[in-house]
Amino acid sequence: MHAYLVDVFNSQLAVGELDKIGVSKSGKYIMSNKLIFIVIKLKNINSTALNILKQEALSIGAELANHRDVITGKINISDGILFGTLVQLRIIIKKIRHQQFGLKELSSDIENILDVVNINVEHIDQNNSDSKFKILKTNKKDITFGKIPLLMGILNVTPDSFSDGGLYFNFEDAVNRGFEIVKEGADIIDIGGESTRPGADFIDSQTEIDRVCPVIKKLSDNIDVPISIDTRKPEVAKEAILAGAAIVNDVSGLTYKPGDMVNVLTAYDVPYILMHSRNKNPQNMQIDVEPYNDAAFDIIQYFSEKLSYLKSKGYDINKVILDPGFGFAKSAEDNYALLNYILSFKSLNLPVLAGVSRKSFIKKITDGQKEALLIGNIALASYLALKNIDIIRVHDVMQTKTALNAIAALK
Repeated sequence: MHAYLVDVFNSQLAVGELDKIGVSKSGKYIMSNKLIFIVIKLKNINSTALNILKQEALSIGAELANHRDVITGKINISDGILFGTLVQLRIIIKKIRHQQFGLKELSSDIENILDVVNINVEHIDQNNSDSKFKILKTNKKDITFGKIPLLMGILNVTPDSFSDGGLYFNFEDAVNRGFEIVKEGADIIDIGGESTRPGADFIDSQTEIDRVCPVIKKLSDNIDVPISIDTRKPEVAKEAILAGAAIVNDVSGLTYKPGDMVNVLTAYDVPYILMHSRNKNPQNMQIDVEPYNDAAFDIIQYFSEKLSYLKSKGYDINKVILDPGFGFAKSAEDNYALLNYILSFKSLNLPVLAGVSRKSFIKKITDGQKEALLIGNIALASYLALKNIDIIRVHDVMQTKTALNAIAALK
């Protein structure tokens, strides 16, 4: 992949004004495209291709920025920033689709990005018809992406998780909390039996199975909300699915026994949350954390490689949800940088999950105070909702749901 989304500026308020002045349905669709401004970063592009692309962009009022020595021929490769309206970028794709110097391949990357952006435009024209939303089938309720962010409620059946370790370690307490999470408005319950806090001890598969499967079975028999199993171990994933789990949430990002994990996914045909963990585990994930060259691009490349692997093994990658892995092998600065670039992960045209709840990079700015931490969590959840992120993973379901309802009313 040689292009990724940086940001989208979508004036829904302006689109609403078109209705007020009596613009036709077809006119509204056309003009809505012109009210969406998109910024795309291009990576490692041939200078000849950039010069051609710049001329094509300028000819229709869009723009391409690149290194100053691209035009002089002093450098052969450069990154670039392409920006323009949705209409302009569609025209550019048509102009470069059959050209050489890598432009044909680049047009595919850009088109994939515009497909993601285009969903919002189609919704405007179709009055939010469900047919335009991505639907992921599970053994419980189907998951519909695109309307408003879904809430994934966290249920840790562990004695040592970084935030709520021990609170729900008892079977009855865990089950009661599960019912409570549903009542508070969660769309998915994420159940884990191994702490993933930095430095947490490794536990064996059977211990993890004994912790989570009875809770999953009890909840699955009594609720229609999908349950995800938060584990890196394929043997745990299998037993959790048999107990009623509908989704596998793999914190290892397909680096812990990948072959066995893919076998489980294909055998039971369940959706899969692919998290970026930089090939690290809880025991070493914050040790010797190397700086990123381009964090968003590096993680997109990681996802692309894992998706190719899944596809090669026969797994339907349309069932994948991407999680950039906030807090996993990343500094506080990395985490905030990724929040700035959160839309970039939409470039692969798959749903995106963000799990920032109670992470240490939030605690650092709230001095660890419980009330301040909650405010920080809700602030970031609201930001993620405004960025149209598909799933937000949280501990404080009720409070976050209230905030997201307010955001939905504004939107």
